[in-house]
Amino acid sequence: MAPKNCIEVSFEVANKVGGIYQVLKSKSSTMQKFYGDNYWTIGIYNEENARDDFTPGKPPEEVKRIIEKFESNGIDVKYGSWRVPGNPNCLLLDISDVMDRADDLKSELWEEHGIDSMNVGNDFDEPLVWSNAVGKLVNELEDVLEGETVVQMHEWLSAPAMFEFDSPSVFTTHATVLGRALSNSDFHLQEAVKRGEVDDSLAEEYGVKAKHQIEKEAARGSDVFTTVSKVTAEEAQAVLNREPDVVLSNGFNVEEFPSLEELSFQHTNKKERMKEFLRAYFEPYYDVDLEKDPRVMYISGRYEFHNKGLDVFIDALAEMNEMDGDDVFAFIFVPSDVSGPKDEVLENIALYQELEDYIDSVMPEMRTQLLNSLTSYEDPGEKLNELIEETSRDVESLQHNFHARDTENAPLCAYDLNYFEDEIIDRLQSSGLTNSEDDRVKVVFYPTYLSRGDRLLSMDYQDAIKASSAGIFPSYYEPWGYTPVETAANGALSVTTDMAGFGQFLLENTDESERKGIRVLERKGVSDSEAASNLAEMLQDIVTYSKTEITERKHNARRMAQLTSWDKLGENYRKAHEKAIK
Repeated sequence: MAPKNCIEVSFEVANKVGGIYQVLKSKSSTMQKFYGDNYWTIGIYNEENARDDFTPGKPPEEVKRIIEKFESNGIDVKYGSWRVPGNPNCLLLDISDVMDRADDLKSELWEEHGIDSMNVGNDFDEPLVWSNAVGKLVNELEDVLEGETVVQMHEWLSAPAMFEFDSPSVFTTHATVLGRALSNSDFHLQEAVKRGEVDDSLAEEYGVKAKHQIEKEAARGSDVFTTVSKVTAEEAQAVLNREPDVVLSNGFNVEEFPSLEELSFQHTNKKERMKEFLRAYFEPYYDVDLEKDPRVMYISGRYEFHNKGLDVFIDALAEMNEMDGDDVFAFIFVPSDVSGPKDEVLENIALYQELEDYIDSVMPEMRTQLLNSLTSYEDPGEKLNELIEETSRDVESLQHNFHARDTENAPLCAYDLNYFEDEIIDRLQSSGLTNSEDDRVKVVFYPTYLSRGDRLLSMDYQDAIKASSAGIFPSYYEPWGYTPVETAANGALSVTTDMAGFGQFLLENTDESERKGIRVLERKGVSDSEAASNLAEMLQDIVTYSKTEITERKHNARRMAQLTSWDKLGENYRKAHEKAIK
């Protein structure tokens, strides 16, 4: 009963806008092992993202005829391959010329499915027009593909497509629309999930009525309904009133990452680059100890203050700030609305680079002079003193300029924010984390996507992980949670929670004694303040590990991450697809 063809539909095919992109990308080679050239991906055409992700190609004759048919109807269908492992077949729909059809489609949703979508914005209209066209495209493809075809759809954005085709369907919700909205507010979602029901009326109250209705209809109408973790399965049953048929845990190809031996070498190099940034960032104001092996930790993800556990992370740092120990550096890699790097930080980095350039310029001459002195029996000490005296005036001037800041505290944020009030900054300040000289915990809020060309840290995200000691992800709401796995794959320790799908996966598949490199913080039934205190103790443990302990735990973290290999978890997709055919 196995299908011969699989059509995978997602708004994030060749369109990197969220976490589902990583899921699809990492499992693409596994899907091709199952289906070979009969694996098709369908997404929306975004010119900027497609430039990096999509390779145009010449379509087969039967597909070319379908493309021409769509073109005559105002929709440009791009054929090619998605530039991910395996380079699967890819069709991207450009719907920019048919957006005026949104109102008619919304009328159909109301008349045929009772979905009220008249008072929504473009974030609903665009997926609706796209997915409607996708459904029609699936019908056309099924006519030319030989053998049974299963359609795998992701999230509410692709759900309306299933109203247009009759192929066996698998619908996957990665996080319910209503659940995400509720969890990022004061609503106690977990308590409602325990009771087994979340009232539909809340969807209108929280502004997600139409999206929730579409998602609920897709869960009800799909042949196989799935989600990505047992945590989300419980939520889906309460929110969408259907128990998932299969749990499709998110896999990760750890084997594609460098070996731990290679990562150890990279860690040393990347850490030196990060230490240079920290010197430039903090030492214009006061001295920080970077000569040893400073402990650097980070948190990353979307700006969902409560959902991602930013509140608990900051509160834990505040408690750690009162504990004894060496300086600790914490990065908050959470993108926000910025106008650009702070001038103050750019100036500090420019002054530091000026120091570096000067040292680099005088070292060759010093080397030559010292060698001449040594080979001609001169007193090298006397020669060295002469060279130092010659450069001392320049050095003193550069040093004075570098330390000329007249403020006591280093900035909390490396960028200028466009919002006057910011939850992260407010929480840091109210928690007593101000980057004063007396603070043990020094914080850098870095509210933009990391890039090697950003003129500040000048690292991409993978490099930043490799340079760090640990990634901390104390999420309250996390359907799966790739970041702890990615952290472990890059040779750093990590913390997840029992509220995250991955954390629950670890609890069910490993013993506590096995989880040394990836710790699971308890958040179910625990107050935020208690969770923060427990996290502070975890962080204190992490920053006091010896080098031997860190190495041992990094190996353990890597083993934990390998439990999520797509070679193991990909079989769940095959089971879901076979179930849909049956």
